[in-house]
Amino acid sequence: MIQRIQSLYLGIVCMAMAAFLNVSVWVKVSLDGICTMKPYALILSTDQCIIFPYGCCALYCCYLMGTAVYAIMRHNHRKLQLHLTTHISLLLIILGVGIWMLVNKANAAYLPDGYSSYKIGIFFPFIALVANLLARHHIQKDIQLVDEDSFR
Repeated sequence: MIQRIQSLYLGIVCMAMAAFLNVSVWVKVSLDGICTMKPYALILSTDQCIIFPYGCCALYCCYLMGTAVYAIMRHNHRKLQLHLTTHISLLLIILGVGIWMLVNKANAAYLPDGYSSYKIGIFFPFIALVANLLARHHIQKDIQLVDEDSFR
C-alpha cells in the first residue's frame, strides 16, 4: 500500500494540510496592534478570535486529509483513487481561492494603516496541490500499465 509512489504523494498532501493547520497564513502589523490569520481563526491583538468564516478553511483541511487517507487505503481500486484525487484537486483550488479572498477581506477591514505580509502557511495548499497532481499522474500510469498487461 505505501510502496506505491502515489501513496507517498497522497501522504505529502496529508502532511501539507496538517502543517497548514499549525502555521500562520497572513500577518498585519501597525502601531495599534497586530492581526494574524491562521486557518482556523483571525486573531487580533486584543485576544479576540474571529472563527467564522475563517474556521471553514480548517474544516476543509480536515476533510482533505480524510479524503487523502481514504484514497491511500483504497490502493487496489485505482479508478476510485483517480476520482478522489480529482475531488482533492478541486477542493485544494477552492481552498486557495477562499484563503486569498479571506486575506483580502481582512486586509481591508482590520488595521487600515498597517503593514501586511504573507507567511509560509500560504504555500502549503499549493504544495499539497502539486503533490496531488503527481499522485494523480502516477495513478493514471498504473491504470495504463494494468490495461497493457491485460491485453497480452
